[in-house]
Amino acid sequence: MGNVATFLRIIAAVPILVGVLHLALGLDADVLLGARLPASVISDPALDSQNRFYGVSFMLYGVLLFVGGSDLKRYLPVVRYTLWIFFAAGLARLLSIALYGLPPPLVILLLLSEVFGTPVLLLWLSRASRKEA
Repeated sequence: MGNVATFLRIIAAVPILVGVLHLALGLDADVLLGARLPASVISDPALDSQNRFYGVSFMLYGVLLFVGGSDLKRYLPVVRYTLWIFFAAGLARLLSIALYGLPPPLVILLLLSEVFGTPVLLLWLSRASRKEA
């Protein structure tokens, strides 16, 4: 499971950095993703608070992947659940699309990585864990 574990530790940096970006920039981080937000929305205290909270919460994905990749045999169930939740969160974007239409291209790329990349990673993880057993 060495290659999967190494990959998990490397990709863990992505949600951690994204979370830091949202913590530091608030809703301006969403503007970087292509959201068209007026200044009145960006400066709304409730939305800014929520965005920064969710950004820091998103870091948990990275922390769980990093810790899980550090001792994959021990944390295999946690890593699997983390990836399944990440996949479900990607599917949740489909509800937003159904309600409001397509998001900016960068968000579509995120959706594709979440909905298609996560199952590939889960399959790789499953195969690697079977080889180890």
